[in-house]
Amino acid sequence: MSKDEFQLIQNLVSKAPETIGLIIKVNHEQRLAVNANKAFRSASLIKLAILNDVLDSHFDLDKEIHVRRDKLVGGAGVLQLLSERTFQLKDLLALMISVSDNSATNLVITHIGMEHVNQYLSKMGFYKTRLNRYLMDTSALESGKDNYTTPAESQRLLEMAITNHPMTKTWFLNQQFRYKLPGDFDETGNGIQVYNKTGEGYQIDHDVAEFVYGNKLISIALLTFGSRSRMNTIRLFNDVGKLGADFISR
Repeated sequence: MSKDEFQLIQNLVSKAPETIGLIIKVNHEQRLAVNANKAFRSASLIKLAILNDVLDSHFDLDKEIHVRRDKLVGGAGVLQLLSERTFQLKDLLALMISVSDNSATNLVITHIGMEHVNQYLSKMGFYKTRLNRYLMDTSALESGKDNYTTPAESQRLLEMAITNHPMTKTWFLNQQFRYKLPGDFDETGNGIQVYNKTGEGYQIDHDVAEFVYGNKLISIALLTFGSRSRMNTIRLFNDVGKLGADFISR
């Protein structure tokens, strides 16, 4: 990206009223960072940590897990709409990423153990990303427990999954929530491949993405908290993503 493009992004971030964390890499080289190591409530970005733990720890992906109605939760996902059935672990992972299924995520957490995820994160050098509660667990949230990550660590988790486990590329490529960083150019036929994972909650909006065009890659992690206008926050994601897409496609 040119100096002017970096300045445009810095101007956008500096004018935003919410708390912003941002890190941008071009072909794996860091080019811009704002609060890159600041801890944010992770929302669904914590699913990146769970995914990497399962795959790096070599759990049996063909293991069958029964989905009981009393274990289903609301929010994002499709399992809550289906009848009881059995899924393989790899199918739950696919749902966890592609439709951000909270029920699938909780089933995976139960299967591998919450502490296993945190031990994995510590071992791999993630100092601020932590899984402290199940998804949609309002009681835990009200008691002060939440999940956390940073722009830099969430970006690294996405990079690890895509690089080390090619099977995940299809899940990210077909991720359904694509209205943030790729919102202004996705599905326009411009040839950019988008691998991303979003997160959102009350006054929380995040997106971590890799845009690939030919042999060019730009990686962006944008985390926000305290939005006063969600429409303006989404516009910020769209603008930052569009600047990145314009750079690699020209």
